[in-house]
Amino acid sequence: MIVQNLLGLLVSLSILIWSCDYAIKNSIAISNVFKIREIFVGIFIIAIGTSLPEFAATFQALKLNSEGIVAGNLVGSNIANILLVGGIMVFPIVHLNLGKEDKSTLRFFLIFSFLFFLLIIFNLNIDLKLGLILIFLLILFFYFELKKTPSEEVLDNNIKDQSTYILVFKIILAFIVLFFSSRYFIDYAKNLTEVFGVAETTIGITVVAFGTSLPEVVATIISIIKKQNNLAIGNILGSNIANILGITLIAIFINGEINYYNLLSNIDKWLFLITSIIFFIIIYLRLAGKLISIGLILSYLAYFTYQYI
Repeated sequence: MIVQNLLGLLVSLSILIWSCDYAIKNSIAISNVFKIREIFVGIFIIAIGTSLPEFAATFQALKLNSEGIVAGNLVGSNIANILLVGGIMVFPIVHLNLGKEDKSTLRFFLIFSFLFFLLIIFNLNIDLKLGLILIFLLILFFYFELKKTPSEEVLDNNIKDQSTYILVFKIILAFIVLFFSSRYFIDYAKNLTEVFGVAETTIGITVVAFGTSLPEVVATIISIIKKQNNLAIGNILGSNIANILGITLIAIFINGEINYYNLLSNIDKWLFLITSIIFFIIIYLRLAGKLISIGLILSYLAYFTYQYI
């Protein structure tokens, strides 16, 4: 039973990551049709693409009435994005390049993170009214981002031999595969909680969050190899914002409302805010290097281990 669930978890996760990566590659190709700022491509195209596993996993978890996995996935994914993905990002970088326009993007990320922290630290039912406020903030964010000066070139993807329609078809196909693979992934993850007697939130924070954060890891490594540092930064910023908004809205639309207060421990709530502040400081002050990288990654491993102690 355990071997079957573990094998099913690994297979479904592999398919999930492949489908996500396939969607991202074609989304980046489409983005080259337009001249868009590098960090915005990271936030809007790549971040939403790498956040698709979190969205699909949330949908399936809610269908199984597993709100603990939903809450754990959201907070755990954001913590993993900063400590693990961020740690990998700053390892090979000696100095971060960040323009004035990018700093305003970073400030929005911190504000958004703080507002969400207020929603989880207090016993609040997040309903459609609060959801509409979050949507308004996101529209406002995109409006100001699109007004900024676009870059001349984002990536060197070759799209000469493929039409935009074919690329869109490939993205839709990848999304369909992603949806069904995530369903099986959550099914097997839920089975493991019953086999090992582990709380749903713990599985959400560790197994599900780590698994659905792997696309961010892959996208970040590729961005660093291609020396697209701002693309990697935008991926982390955008993924966290997309997780907060997307997961919460999915929960609202399916259940009518969601209350994270009793689903998360105080440590999880405060670590969510602390990691957001740490990432803001690292990027704003343009800090990088192996020591910071190792510190972030070891912090994530310690947090991951703590969940099972």
